[in-house]
Amino acid sequence: MSNALINFYHNLEEPIIIYDKKLNILYHNLSFKKIFGEYNNSPGFDCLSKLSYKFSYQMCFLKSEDLKTYNPIISAIDKEYNFTTFATYQKEEDKFYHYMIKAFSVKRRYRIVYFYDITNELQGEKLKEENERLRIQNIEFATTNSKAQNQAVKMALLNRISISLKNELNIKTLIEKSLKELSIVFGASKSYFVDFKKDKFTIQYTYPEVYAPQIGEVVTYSKALTDELFNGKNSIQACIKEHEGASIPLLNSTTRIIMPILKDSQLYGLIVIFTPKKEISALEKELLTGISMVVSSSLIQASLFHQISQKKTELESAIKELKETQLQLINSEKMASLGQLVASVAHEINTPLGAINANNEMMEKIFENLKSDNINILKEMNGVDKEAIKRITNIVQSLKRFVRLDETVQQEANINQELDLTLDLIHHKIKRGFVVEKEYGNLPLISCYPNMLNQVFLNILMNAIHSIEEIKVKNTDYIGKIKIKTIILGDFLRVSILDNGSGIEETNKDKIFQAGFTTKKKGQGTGLGLAICKKIIEKHKGEIDFESGDSMPEGDFKTNFIIDIPLF
Repeated sequence: MSNALINFYHNLEEPIIIYDKKLNILYHNLSFKKIFGEYNNSPGFDCLSKLSYKFSYQMCFLKSEDLKTYNPIISAIDKEYNFTTFATYQKEEDKFYHYMIKAFSVKRRYRIVYFYDITNELQGEKLKEENERLRIQNIEFATTNSKAQNQAVKMALLNRISISLKNELNIKTLIEKSLKELSIVFGASKSYFVDFKKDKFTIQYTYPEVYAPQIGEVVTYSKALTDELFNGKNSIQACIKEHEGASIPLLNSTTRIIMPILKDSQLYGLIVIFTPKKEISALEKELLTGISMVVSSSLIQASLFHQISQKKTELESAIKELKETQLQLINSEKMASLGQLVASVAHEINTPLGAINANNEMMEKIFENLKSDNINILKEMNGVDKEAIKRITNIVQSLKRFVRLDETVQQEANINQELDLTLDLIHHKIKRGFVVEKEYGNLPLISCYPNMLNQVFLNILMNAIHSIEEIKVKNTDYIGKIKIKTIILGDFLRVSILDNGSGIEETNKDKIFQAGFTTKKKGQGTGLGLAICKKIIEKHKGEIDFESGDSMPEGDFKTNFIIDIPLF
């Protein structure tokens, strides 16, 4: 080799080693010595083996099992053709360098092997790859973070609007709140709620209130847009008119957002928003869908509550009317019962009054010829007068008690006394041909409606008298028997009223408490008596029942009405 060539290689920064055909080292420059060490005194093949030992290869294109032909470095020197490979050199335990190894022949006399350090380039590539990977990761993270932030913003807004609307059950207030919230979210200059009824869109509410004069205005849209709205799709359009039928155009181009509100998959109405925004973001569109669902749900809830409230009001009105009708029926039945008594009561009152009048006439004559013999007669007459007056007083008090219609507050009463009061009222009906037995228990005062219970007792007793009189018509010697028993059974007070009348036919037993059912002749009964009795006892949280027939446990009684009233 020429000195000029050696000088050229000598000053190169890259390691170079030169062999002859016998693999003797002819030359290696300073860079080679500095990196790989001194090899001048080593036999050629040993040098190659030592040098190859420190290199590792990511790939090798040779398939020979011979070390000389297998190792890329040896192959690079041994072969006559140009050869290039890549290898990693381990200088120290934790230091690696990457080389591109090129071998070529010069005049077929020797081989030059050139080691080009590509460590920095590879590290740079790796760094670039890593930077690119990090950049992509950062972009993905930023995108994910942005989506998460958008989602958080969306959820926060939806949550705020949901909380604002959730507990609002007044439809008017709910819609006004919805318009306000949506105007804030979309920076709307104007918004209104359009009601859909009878195939027409009519403005019902506006925000802000300055647009209230538009309430009642009918709005129209194209068929294509209307079809979309009926299918629940939101509409976002730039427009110069509020709607197709508007005569006055908008001052500026405005974005119109129409949000359909559905109820049971049917169009309930529209929320229309006008905003100066030229473009609605993807987040705002998502918000629009979410808010639409929240508003629809809240409106359905408010609408259902309104319907329930309306039904409740109607039901309360119906109950009130029913109670009034019931009271009228009770009073009507009371008056009917009272009408049957009036004639007899008048006779009952006239009899003692006649006695008093006769006595008064007699007393006038006695006073004219007053002698000591007449004093005893006067005393007897005075006693009769006192009894008559007492009888009249009892009858009047019973009547006054019975006809009182405004007893709506519960009072404490002794049921035994109430039964006696009712018996006083019908005394004239049972004083001849009747026997009344009273088997009263020791009863506490109970909270009840005494006047109503008197009506129950009177109705049952009058039915018993009527049943007995049917037999007496055929058998005038027949003795009518009525027995009244009171007793405490656990938490109930029981009243039993028995009679030996004709009893209740088997076919009538299921109808006995039905309103309108009666066995009396036309004009003698309304058919409401026992039905009203049942209602009165149910009002007291009690029960009324009967037993009738030949198998009655007590004597020759044929019917027993049993009334149970709770003590508390």
